[in-house]
Amino acid sequence: MKTLLVYPPFCTPASPPYSITYLYAFLRDNATQHKIDVLDLNLEFHKLKFKEFQEYFQNLKANFDPEEYSKLSLEYRRATSECYSHNNKFVVEGKQPELFKEMLNSIIKAKPDIVAFSIVYSSQSFYAYALCAELKKLGIKTVVGGPAANTKLSEVAEHLKNEVELLEYVTQKKPAHESLNCDTILDFSIFPLKDYFTPEPVIPIKTSGGCYYRQCAFCTHHHNTSYYETKIENIAKSIKQSKAKHVFFIDDLIHKKRLLDLASILKPLKVEWTCQLKPTKDLDKETLKILGDSGLKMVLWGVESGCNRILNLMRKGTNKEDIAKVLKDSSDAGIKNCLFIIFGFPTETKEEFIETIDFLKQNEACIDLISTSIFGLQKGTPICECPADFGITKITETKRTILEPSIEYEVSSGLTQKQANLARQRYRRTLEKLDKYPKAMNFFREHMLCLV
Repeated sequence: MKTLLVYPPFCTPASPPYSITYLYAFLRDNATQHKIDVLDLNLEFHKLKFKEFQEYFQNLKANFDPEEYSKLSLEYRRATSECYSHNNKFVVEGKQPELFKEMLNSIIKAKPDIVAFSIVYSSQSFYAYALCAELKKLGIKTVVGGPAANTKLSEVAEHLKNEVELLEYVTQKKPAHESLNCDTILDFSIFPLKDYFTPEPVIPIKTSGGCYYRQCAFCTHHHNTSYYETKIENIAKSIKQSKAKHVFFIDDLIHKKRLLDLASILKPLKVEWTCQLKPTKDLDKETLKILGDSGLKMVLWGVESGCNRILNLMRKGTNKEDIAKVLKDSSDAGIKNCLFIIFGFPTETKEEFIETIDFLKQNEACIDLISTSIFGLQKGTPICECPADFGITKITETKRTILEPSIEYEVSSGLTQKQANLARQRYRRTLEKLDKYPKAMNFFREHMLCLV
């Protein structure tokens, strides 16, 4: 029996997909009598469709020009956005998307008995649906899983919740949990690392599952998942095996002790790395200096707001005074600071919106790049389960063809989503002036890691 793990279009082809890298290693260690292979169809699609951009991004280090980069990255984003939208519409209309025969043939050529699709982003649902429907006609078993796998995909493929269910499906046996080999070492050499749209390979690694904090009001990622940590020595082995010199730790949050443990293994490996953190006061100057010395080049900070009332309502466990201190200490340690900001959180007023803008301006010296978004309500979050606690008076769902229903809401006070977006547009130039790196690097953060 042969199982093919597939990562379908469409998302940014900046690094090999963590999801099927992990699944490959887990099945390799626990389904030893079965053949396992991987196929990054997202990369294959982009190589065929956007070859000129691939060549440009791979050669960034040779002659990096920020203005040219901004221009070409914007062209790439426009071209891909149009491409994705165009092809998703085809799928909705029951037509084959672009390069469909080539993508399907890549799967068939592997001669799989089972094709397992990892759906990490909702944008992958459309192409995956078309492929699953066609493979079903050909009599090839298909399964889907991942955070963005939805009920529509379940119509054309078996929906599995996790790696253990996939193992059971592949082996047709229910393994005893104590017999599972979870001592997983990732092997990124299963992908053509030099083909990704980056000047140097960047490997994504998740050092933990779930979340140790589990309190943010807007988070869906870890609502019903227990927190666990991967062995530090296994992380080191995975990095050594990859031979990559750039690592993106994709955990949503990493606590201080874990960071210091990571620093101890990363410094001897001489890799450059980045991660996503929450700016809490325990990340003091000394800690950040140790992290910087170990190769931490930039941090994606979940700042979210510069208003303490909104931070408390979000249940972030931070305040703007501590955030400012952490950003300064991080900058002093030589670490680049990239900030995530959410505008339009329910009940946020115009004055509080401006308070966040003022906070960003006051800390301009410590900010390298800002990524802003407008709050959107999602199922499974504390805020969706107790909307009245957050000033939400009405929630409306609208059915969609391939994706789960869209959610709209009304608030008792503060800015609406539309008003928050208009306010962000009015302050667009103010926000862009704070960026020290091309704004396009919010789209390709791997580029920033390779170039800082």
